[in-house]
Amino acid sequence: MRSTATLLTLGAVLALAAPAAAQCTGTAGVDFTQVTLDEVNAISQDNINALNAAGADLTVDDITANIQGEYVGETVEFTAVIMTNPLLSGLGSPSTTGAPNRYHVFVRDTAADTEGPAGMGAQLVDGNGISSGAITDFFVGDEVTVCGDVSFFGTAIQIDPVSITNNANPRGPGDPILDPVVITTGDIHDTYSVDGTDRSQIDWNIYSDYVNQFVRFETIELIQGIPATRPNMLFSTTGDDATIRSDDISVCFRNDRAASSYYPGGDVPACVADGEFAPPATGIVNVQGFLALRSTFDAFNSTVPQGGAFAISAFEDADFDIAAAPPIISVERTLLTTEGTVRATVLPGTEGNTVTGVTLSYSTAGGSGEVELTNVDGDTYAGTIPGLIAGDFVTYSLTAVDDQNLSTPPTASITSLVIDGPISEIYQVQVTPDGGAGSSTLITDEPVEFDLDAVVQTAYLAGSRYQATIQDDPTLGPFSGVLMDFGSEDPGLSVGDQITISEARVSEFNSTTQLVDVTFTTTGSGDPYPAKVVTTDLFNGTDGDATGEQHEGMLLRFEEAVVTSTNPDEGAGDFGEWAFSSDGTADNELRADDAAEDFPSTFNSTLTVGQEITIEGYLSYSFGAYKLIPTEADDVVLGPVALEGDLETSSVRIAGTYPNPAAGQARVAFELATAADVALRVFDTMGRQVAVVTEGARVAGPHTVTADLGGLASGVYVLRLDAAGEVATARIAVVR
Repeated sequence: MRSTATLLTLGAVLALAAPAAAQCTGTAGVDFTQVTLDEVNAISQDNINALNAAGADLTVDDITANIQGEYVGETVEFTAVIMTNPLLSGLGSPSTTGAPNRYHVFVRDTAADTEGPAGMGAQLVDGNGISSGAITDFFVGDEVTVCGDVSFFGTAIQIDPVSITNNANPRGPGDPILDPVVITTGDIHDTYSVDGTDRSQIDWNIYSDYVNQFVRFETIELIQGIPATRPNMLFSTTGDDATIRSDDISVCFRNDRAASSYYPGGDVPACVADGEFAPPATGIVNVQGFLALRSTFDAFNSTVPQGGAFAISAFEDADFDIAAAPPIISVERTLLTTEGTVRATVLPGTEGNTVTGVTLSYSTAGGSGEVELTNVDGDTYAGTIPGLIAGDFVTYSLTAVDDQNLSTPPTASITSLVIDGPISEIYQVQVTPDGGAGSSTLITDEPVEFDLDAVVQTAYLAGSRYQATIQDDPTLGPFSGVLMDFGSEDPGLSVGDQITISEARVSEFNSTTQLVDVTFTTTGSGDPYPAKVVTTDLFNGTDGDATGEQHEGMLLRFEEAVVTSTNPDEGAGDFGEWAFSSDGTADNELRADDAAEDFPSTFNSTLTVGQEITIEGYLSYSFGAYKLIPTEADDVVLGPVALEGDLETSSVRIAGTYPNPAAGQARVAFELATAADVALRVFDTMGRQVAVVTEGARVAGPHTVTADLGGLASGVYVLRLDAAGEVATARIAVVR
């Protein structure tokens, strides 16, 4: 399908483009193909039929299999007009050269001059080096000839440019080729009912016409806007069931590209320099941008399958225009005391409108109600929740309305522990309303008053950040430990230090509660609390997440556990993690992480599945899993590889070392189930071989050899025994 009535309106009376300069090297038709972009975007009718037939049962794999046209994997040449400013490309991460590691630039084929824009859009993704001095020099309206490779990434067809030439035929303002196509959400998306809720999906009959197309939605309803580091918005044309979500390919619509070093030459785009982008919660807007099928991420669960519909990427500030929006509410996050005072900044969402009311709805163990907030200063409103009792939890949200009766939907609910005076216990920071998994309820925007005595349990460097964990309960009860993060400033803390915290801010990082901006004094030193001895079954099963939350930030010890995996993320990479369990089963395992600088980053490579270990560290949470963080090599003591049955049913085992620690020589006992070639070697904790104890053929049975350790520095080393295709390891300490 080539074009719709809407798309054909762009015009057939446009001037022909100037002749394009040859760009690809080699022979056309052999080494590359000269195309128009509608040919690159086209998919067969059979594929369209397959996509349509799947309906609500469509999967991302179905999409991937059916939208790759005949040119994927081929080199093509075409002439197009630059539609977006390359310096606004925001998907690439900053590189060491002080520029993004790739640029995303939308173009429209000059064939749109005569054939209309249907199918004529493409996304150039330049990460192969021509960005230096080439693509960043182009402006919107430049006509270029592109030689590029058609590729497929995720669910997106993109063109990786090999070379680009400016044809010196710029298109200025008013040229129809730069105009958006005006559409509604119903023009591009169908809807399917899933569990009683409408979910949007691309109308696959028009996919090729609209992919990477420059479009405009006029007076479209903003159903929900979510301010964040990477804000999200969901739109729907009035009268349509179909929706469309936003995407942030442009730096103008994300808030994590503020550093001037991200931009070539330090030229920060005005849309970034002017401040963060914060969408209104709801409203009526005009929005234009580029339709892309790029990611399965969907903050609103509005698509079927996840990512099965277009998202729109506005590029310039002017591409997002608020026609009418309700008031914008920003709740001040500070401690909620028994006084019950809540403050918020409330601004009109539409210029010229006036905020006429702000309502707080709350619920506590003693009941629920509403409070009307009062304007106390400028845009600041305040109100009091009555009858609060220290130690109780209260949950509240705010709404606002303006003089045009535009009403803000309730803000995200905030749950807070009620405090009477400074924070005096870690329990207050960590406890959750139901004792289960969840964030701290005392998260604040600014540091608040503490009067907290605690003992330093760990103190270490994680990358370039100084961190420590503290506990304040000698009985090692739940919710009595927390992580402190000091950034690049060394706090000078040692394990066993006794400190008093007078001020701090509570925050969450990777779902782990931490104290930052900490002000403290050291009042003494001594021994830390002992590690709490636990088993991994406590952190699995129905109550596992709750137990994990209760022990977050606490120093734990697992005795006689068994390694169940040396790389739980195998296939995705090696992140220095491993897993162990108290009963040796994978269903009961807990992860360990090498986050501390003094802990060997290659430690997991020295482990063997089935090996006995005793391990100590503090409990953290990141990337979907609880993890134990040992902070130095001595926090893990290795035992033999666990045997399955007796010696006859196992292959190799290190039976023991003596003495351990050793000052010079040590005897190493090992056992073989069958005769085998043996290699017994010594490695440091960085995984480097430092000595060979013995090599050669050995008969079945027990053996004892002498390891000469006299040339080694003090420290902990790993004995590794290779025999019969299996590996056994043990740890030995050297002292001087």
